[in-house]
Amino acid sequence: MNSFIHRILKSSSGSSITKSHRGAVHRLVDEIEHAKLVYFGEFHSESRIVSFQTELVKEWSKRLALTPAAASGGRPPRLHLIMEHFSVDMQELLERYQSLDAGSDAVSFPDDDMEAFEQLIDSYKNYGTEGHDLLPYSGLLQFCRETTSKSKEGHCEVLLHGGFIPRNHAARLNKECPDDESKKLFFEEMSNERGYLPIRGEAMFNALFESSDFKLRGPKEHKLLIQSLMNGSDLYSPVEINDDPEEIDGEEKPFDRLYQAQLLKDHAMAHKVTNIMLDQPSSDRYLVIAGYGHLKHRLGVPECVNQYLRQTAILGNDEKCRTKAMDLLMNISSLPASNLSRSSDGKGSALIGCQMLYEAYLEDNYPPLVTEIQKATAQNEDSDTDAIKQKITKHLYLREPTTLDEYILKSDEVGNPFLHFGRGIGGFEYPCADYLFVYDEDEDNIITESDITRSLNSDSAKCPYHEVSTTNVDVKRETLEAYNQVGETAGFKGNSRRARAIMAILGYSESDLEYLGDGDVYNFQGVANPHIVAKIQPGESVIDIGSGLGIDSFLAMRDTGADRDGASPRSVVIGVDLAKSEVEHTLKRARERGYDVPERINFIHGDVEKLQTVLPPDSNFDVCISNGAFCLVPDKKKAFQNVYDALRPGGRCAISTTTIVSDHLDPSFEWPVCMKMFASLESLKPMLEEIGFKNISIINAESPLEGMDIPEVEPAVENKRFKIHGKYVDQFRFLENMDMDELCKVVTVYGEK
Repeated sequence: MNSFIHRILKSSSGSSITKSHRGAVHRLVDEIEHAKLVYFGEFHSESRIVSFQTELVKEWSKRLALTPAAASGGRPPRLHLIMEHFSVDMQELLERYQSLDAGSDAVSFPDDDMEAFEQLIDSYKNYGTEGHDLLPYSGLLQFCRETTSKSKEGHCEVLLHGGFIPRNHAARLNKECPDDESKKLFFEEMSNERGYLPIRGEAMFNALFESSDFKLRGPKEHKLLIQSLMNGSDLYSPVEINDDPEEIDGEEKPFDRLYQAQLLKDHAMAHKVTNIMLDQPSSDRYLVIAGYGHLKHRLGVPECVNQYLRQTAILGNDEKCRTKAMDLLMNISSLPASNLSRSSDGKGSALIGCQMLYEAYLEDNYPPLVTEIQKATAQNEDSDTDAIKQKITKHLYLREPTTLDEYILKSDEVGNPFLHFGRGIGGFEYPCADYLFVYDEDEDNIITESDITRSLNSDSAKCPYHEVSTTNVDVKRETLEAYNQVGETAGFKGNSRRARAIMAILGYSESDLEYLGDGDVYNFQGVANPHIVAKIQPGESVIDIGSGLGIDSFLAMRDTGADRDGASPRSVVIGVDLAKSEVEHTLKRARERGYDVPERINFIHGDVEKLQTVLPPDSNFDVCISNGAFCLVPDKKKAFQNVYDALRPGGRCAISTTTIVSDHLDPSFEWPVCMKMFASLESLKPMLEEIGFKNISIINAESPLEGMDIPEVEPAVENKRFKIHGKYVDQFRFLENMDMDELCKVVTVYGEK
């Protein structure tokens, strides 16, 4: 949650609960921890919203696991996650995914989390009714699965529920039910046959229709809200709009039919949520995730839930049912209590909404930003105003968060629905949300850990956008953060055609590419081909420093013979990498490729600057290879010394790395941190000689940095995979005018012990 600009605002106080850039989720859970019911209004499949939701669910489930009942051996409260993304008909699918009892004849899911998620997506697509992009929710859904199938330690169970009526039925109501008779038959099917809505005779049925002509119940302000979402009208100004158009020739207006279809979704989800709460133990808690339009101002689903509980409390079949409905209704009619003990059953409800930062229009309202944009535009009509906005919003977020909050809240797009919701023709009873998650939608504007460190240590008001840290701690932190994200998305298929083209240019043979196969080749990470220099032989032991996603280690397995039966006892490959998620991925892939793990190949989480602390005792290797990892190692000499110590006498290294051709970079430019970490070309041989290497060669890797003729990235394939390198960010745009092959050179460093 610290990788992008975000704030959490609270309507009742008109201020932020995130006083700094850290702890946003924890502060929110402090506020809602004791809630019985929380609604989360989202923009579907938006990665930054989903990452926030995922951390929210993890933290809340952790708090719920700390109840006295759990500590004494009893069952802690369970968290029920009811999602619009799945229809009610998919409940059996979700229960199988979570390894719950779904019947002996049900097809089970694989134990592996990624394989199970992929099977879930395939089954979801086979239903064909919902069509949401579930890939951004992989972390959230896999976490929920872990709490039930693997009893995730320290967290309560999080049970998934499908919350929506299949979307094709909403379309049917809009297009196929022109008169009362067709509506009657439709609603009888939805209630009696399919169970999506209350049945006639049940208490909840009294909250379903507002009249005898099968018009679903919805308050006037809700109809205004939905109309404004469609036509952009302003509900927070005292201006008359035509909110209730008359019928033409006795027929409904198109908007009326669309509104009824919207209400059908709201009523069906509310019916599901209400029944779950009535059926489950009083200690359980509930989180409803739906599109913001279904929840805003506590209308739509929340309004219907309240009406269903009210009717059940009055007209329920028995006293027990009526009492529970009344307790729930009274319980969720207030904001969450902050002074309850963890032994309570929870009290209160909250609505979390989302808002994109651009809607605060800081470029029109924040004077320093207005001035900078005007100045840049006056000097150059083609100036990049986005870069200026990134720079100043990052500075506000890190150094002046209170000022950022003030300007966000002063904007009409945020302040009117969030603070002044009762004004204007809308006249809403509740704010658009109790808590508003405001996030920067600009995915190029990233907050790194080194940005945060600099902001904490700096006494200057200078924008940190222009500063780049080169301290060892900051560089390692940034490297670890980036490559862990690579590892987390490595399971998604990449562009094999592009990877093959790059590897061919770098000197990998067709047999190399065929051995790797399309299941791994797209995970290539490197700057050259160290195998050309290493010349690994059968029976040799190999260590791969910065093994990444395993490509060079897998090729070493083939060359040393460790992938075959009857191989020499010394035929072993060990990969070491700083990113734990990459280590986990490569171990998984090694097993899937049929390798003997860990006897013949193993991957270890470790730092080359502390190599001896992670290797088995008395380890020594015939060959050390590395492909790009040394580029970002801060202490090059220590790293090469550790390589030397890990080699047996007579052993050799082949370290492919990028270097700076000159002895230093021009100080008049602000260089990227990666380039500041590159060793100078002329420093390498003396360094290795001092360590004790013999027969040293610094070999031109013939790896061009410019002009490679490779296929374009296919967005549909690559957009879910985190990539380290991309377009130059604005402060490094000057590099586009430089010849990188003159500035830098990729070499393979060879030396013998």
